[in-house]
Parts: sequence; C-alpha cells; structure tokens
Amino acid sequence: MIRVKGGRVLLTGASGFVGRHVATDLRAAGHTVACLVRKEADGARLAAEGFDVVRGDVSDVRPLVAAVDGCDAVVHVAGMIAARSFHEMRDVNEGGTGRLATACGLVARPPRRFVLVSSLAAGGPSPVGGAVREDDPPHPVSRYGWSKLLGERAAERALPAATGLTVIRPPAVFGPWDRGIFAFYQAASKGICPRVGLARRALSMVYGPDLAVAVRLALESPRAAGRTYYVADPEVVDLHTALKWISDAVVRTSETPGRRVHSVVLPEALVRVVGLIAEETARIRGAVPEFSRDKVAEFLASGWVCDVSRAREDLGWVPRQSLRAAMEETAVWYRKAGWIR
Repeated sequence: MIRVKGGRVLLTGASGFVGRHVATDLRAAGHTVACLVRKEADGARLAAEGFDVVRGDVSDVRPLVAAVDGCDAVVHVAGMIAARSFHEMRDVNEGGTGRLATACGLVARPPRRFVLVSSLAAGGPSPVGGAVREDDPPHPVSRYGWSKLLGERAAERALPAATGLTVIRPPAVFGPWDRGIFAFYQAASKGICPRVGLARRALSMVYGPDLAVAVRLALESPRAAGRTYYVADPEVVDLHTALKWISDAVVRTSETPGRRVHSVVLPEALVRVVGLIAEETARIRGAVPEFSRDKVAEFLASGWVCDVSRAREDLGWVPRQSLRAAMEETAVWYRKAGWIR
C-alpha cells in the first residue's frame, strides 16, 4: 500500500498561483514542504514564510536529483501556460516533467508518489451537453493542451516502478493570486462584462484553495496511485453566467454605491482576429503573447465540462463552498490586495 502522510514533499511552482495554495495546504496538513525555486526573490519570500527552499529548475536533471533525494513525494505544479513557440512550451511542460520524473529514478530511495498537476486542456473540450471522463481518449485543441498531455506521457515513461503517478486535470482555476481569470474581475471593476459571441458554452471551474486540497488528498490516498482525476466544482455553468457572477461579485464587494457593470458582446470573428494580431505582434517583438490563436481555440470550443465523480469517490473530495461564494471571496481578496478598486 502506498501512503504518504506527514512526509517531505518536493513542490515545484510554489511561487505561482496554484503552487501557493498547494504549499499552504500541504504544510497545514503536517507535511514538510521543500519548494524548488529559480529566482532569489521567490526563494526569500518562501523561506520567510517557513518553507524549505531548494535551488534549481526543471531545465537540468542534475540539480533535480539533489532536490528529489530524501523526499517521500513530488508534487509538480510548475508549467508554462503561454510561450513564444510550441518548442519552448514543450521543453518545459513535456521535457521539464520528464527530467523531474527521471530524477526520481536516480536517487537511492525513489519518492513513493509523483503528483502531476496537468489540465483539462490535455483531455480536450467536452461535447455539447456532455462531460469528459478520465478514460475518454484525449483530444487537445491547443498547443498548451498538447504540451500538458505530452508531459503526462513523459512522466509515465520516466518514473521508476517504485513511484506511483497521479495526474490531476483541473479546468479553469480561479482564486487569490490568479492573474488569468483576474482579467474579468478587472474588467468588471471598470464597469465592463465581456461576452464572447452569443453561444452559451458550458464549463467547469475550480477554486484554487479547493484544488490544493484535492492535490493533497491524491498525494495521501493509496487508491490514487496510477490514476488520473478531473477536479472541478460539480456545478456546471455557461461562460456568460460565470462572467455575470464575477461581475456581481465585484459589485457586491464594492464600496462604491450604485456601481453598475455593462455587458459588451465581442463577436467571435473579432476575437479570432484579435488573437491572430496579438500573436503576430508578440512574435515580431520576440515576446510571449498575452492572447493568441491557441487561447481563441480554447475560448470557442464546444465546452469545457468534466465529470468529477472519480475524485469524489476515490479521494472523498468536494469543494468547501459554492462556486458563486468562492467567486465573491476572490473579489474580496483582490480588493484587499489592491488589485481592483
């Protein structure tokens, strides 16, 4: 039986959005968390918060071997969401995952568990009126989705037999410290609720702190070895409703009386053009595109709904509050942090 409880856990991506929540939850549950970091500033902050800090990154196996040595488990959260090229994205999301998994087999006592935080994008969009399940054949529609799927396969190939692999595939993640879905909170704070086209595409979402709990449960559960899990709030919403709830949360938490948010419909054709222009502009400048055709493909997919019954049955995981309450809690955090006014 594989069980990891109260052990030493190597965590990648601890300075990022999801990684922050995972680090906090693991420590609260009694684990010793060693955070793999590249930047001095990130290491100083994490050390000040009481975490062990290990220098290195996923670009080189050698420091990864030293980082993994003595760890009971590895939680791999770090990844690249946007990049200048597919090659660059694959080098991190596939190659980096493979190098970290390889390091697990180069130590005298391999970790007992390797939890990989992947993405629903690796499984691909859901059919209209349906949901994707863990055993469905994957069909990514974006370069990001392909890179995450290839990362899963790299981990499967490289991990030693003694290390159980668990893959977590979350959908859109929101919450404190997030800068992705934050853009919609920011727009609402300026009185705008954007809507992409008229189609009401269904989607699953998950609150960052709730996702962190699922990651820990997967780490600790003997049933999770060799399994993949979709982790999302069981409540399915359409994109227009989700954006309205975000706008409502911003209004309810505002100290400005009478604040209003107006819906602005963005035609799908316009979104496609903007994605192309943004990507080409970034390419010319040698920068990472903030918006791209990749993101457009994900935005305009048939839906992003996943079945979460396996995570509930195997891990006993359920979100601690409703999706709408979590959105409001996120708005409160953004306001207190000074990200919105």
